[in-house]
Amino acid sequence: MAALVAAAGAWLAWRTVRITSNSARRALFSGLGVALIVIGATVGVRFTRGSPIHWIYYTPERLAGAVAQKKIVVLDFTAAWCLNCRALEEGVLHNPQVVQLLNSPEVAPIKVDITGNNPAGDRKLVEVGRRTIPYLVVYSRSGQEVFSSDAYSVEQVSDAIERVGRESR
Repeated sequence: MAALVAAAGAWLAWRTVRITSNSARRALFSGLGVALIVIGATVGVRFTRGSPIHWIYYTPERLAGAVAQKKIVVLDFTAAWCLNCRALEEGVLHNPQVVQLLNSPEVAPIKVDITGNNPAGDRKLVEVGRRTIPYLVVYSRSGQEVFSSDAYSVEQVSDAIERVGRESR
């Protein structure tokens, strides 16, 4: 999507210079085209860089292992094509406070990516009572769901993880 925006900006700037002889219009629309290129490139780089979270990619066995180790489990249901998922990951999950909690030794951050053919991930999504993404579920060390939401804040995620951490000490 970001590449498409950048390409549209390049096309707008190029076509404006080729078609328009009015210097004010050239400046306006070429400037708009350059702005689209910059926005598209910035968004593309920001959304494709690596994650600061040490994700465990979902399999039923990995989830069972985390539960057996009495970890706080955070399941993030997502897909590459889901813009809301990407926005929540960037805006909430990549917050330094949340990153620190998710990367702590007592937490197992598990990403359930349903981008392609992932029957196990699809089944788990239905098992937690959903059919749509984004969705985030936090489980206590005993495997009990303590938080779930499709629209969540830094405070909600941090509070859920910290609350479970305090209760189990």
